[in-house]
Amino acid sequence: MQHIKISVIIPTLNAQGCLPPLLKRLAEQSVVLDEAIVIDSESKDATAKIVRDAGVRLLSIPQREFNHGRTRNIAARGVNGEFLVFLTQDALPVDEYMLKNLVDPLEKDPEIAVGYGRQIAYDWARPMEKFVRSFNYPKVSKIKGRDDIKTLGVKAFFCSNACAIYRREAFWKLGGFREDTIMNEDMEFAYRAILGGYKVSYAADACVLHSHDYTLFQQFKRYVDIGVFFSNNRVLKEYAKNESEGLKYIIQASVFLYNNKEFRELIYLFLDTIVRFLGYKVGSCYRRLPGNIIKKISMNKNYWD
Repeated sequence: MQHIKISVIIPTLNAQGCLPPLLKRLAEQSVVLDEAIVIDSESKDATAKIVRDAGVRLLSIPQREFNHGRTRNIAARGVNGEFLVFLTQDALPVDEYMLKNLVDPLEKDPEIAVGYGRQIAYDWARPMEKFVRSFNYPKVSKIKGRDDIKTLGVKAFFCSNACAIYRREAFWKLGGFREDTIMNEDMEFAYRAILGGYKVSYAADACVLHSHDYTLFQQFKRYVDIGVFFSNNRVLKEYAKNESEGLKYIIQASVFLYNNKEFRELIYLFLDTIVRFLGYKVGSCYRRLPGNIIKKISMNKNYWD
């Protein structure tokens, strides 16, 4: 087995159902991990016991203090790895080469500060979710840099901490994750990295199973938070003004569902599109809403405390 100094960091909350297979897959990787750290937000189930029994380092924080950026920064301080790999508790490596394929681009090119892997929907995911994963995570790898901003717009900064890797030296040189963002701490970091002269890699052969089963209201709340993020990061919002990308998504989703004879999902696509649009618009003008209202319709309620 090849030994690469990798520190894997996993934030958790009530993860007893998905943590055992994840830790097992990590132990089976073709590269030897330097360490694995689980940072838990006061889980009420057996998460802590599972972590300790697996011999994995456990950090604990109060649940009310969870923040996507700050929590990951806490876990990343004092680690040994040259590379930091962030996974979510529900992301499961497809095979034993996920970590190797994720780190390879960064080892080959010192200008790459951050990379992310391909997400494939679980078998149980609804058809729309399977399309979303294939739309956002294609089968072809790519290296993104400053020259790609003109053609890709905000997608030049797309990154996902569900399965992502950071060069530790560059991570801290750029100040780690912003701790005042409601979400999209990964995208915001990639933005600073690219504007700082670094590159971002997308490794299509570094695959994890990862998908969500959001209700329409949960999707609404998620897009409220996305609207809040872009409202607070107006420079990034300028890059996101690309209506043709949204139209491309709707057309391709419709074709995908029609070809797969998922006609009922076409109705869901229509409702889902409306919900995303309304959520984003509400989040974009959150300053006009009473604090107690915006907190109720937000997915990340700790942010408002």
